[in-house]
Amino acid sequence: MKKLTLLAMVAFAALMFTSCGKVEYSQLVGTWGTEKIEYYNKDYAGNPIPGSLTVYSYDYDDPDNSIQLIFRDDKSGEMRDSAIDTIYLYNEETGSYDIPIYCPDTTIVTTFTCVYDKSDQSLYMNMSDSPRPYRVVVTELTKETFVYENEYGTDYVEKAYMRRINGKTTKSASRGNKVVRHPHNMPGTIFGRR
Repeated sequence: MKKLTLLAMVAFAALMFTSCGKVEYSQLVGTWGTEKIEYYNKDYAGNPIPGSLTVYSYDYDDPDNSIQLIFRDDKSGEMRDSAIDTIYLYNEETGSYDIPIYCPDTTIVTTFTCVYDKSDQSLYMNMSDSPRPYRVVVTELTKETFVYENEYGTDYVEKAYMRRINGKTTKSASRGNKVVRHPHNMPGTIFGRR
């Protein structure tokens, strides 16, 4: 009986090992709309600390309040942010970005290049407006959903949940009149670094 149980455990482990294949970059190619972004601190075991959790929700294909990531075959792409709620303009007199434009009706496009490391499912994104690359770990990827985690500080995590939209907008633009909160001033994050 013990041999049968041991054999069953080995067979189950082998099945799990072979079914958990590595993600290929080609699976990322397309347009992904952000549904939710979570920011939290993690404890010693790597679990989110409930009191630190902040959640931002988006209508992933609303043209006026969405954030999209577009990955191309040549490992280039764009982040299109139409949910931005404040833009700061450069003030030449003070030498700083201190002139706010609230609720701009615009989409900020940031280009990037990326490198994908299949061995640990890490995506290194070089954003055109940042001097350093971002390392995001692909934690889930199906034909329709994409989840990544970006540890942007010691025990600080940005976790994004996205849905494939392939550039098709199906909902009416009139839904974009609602106010959507947007993360701000979180250096090291992809969506909250402005």
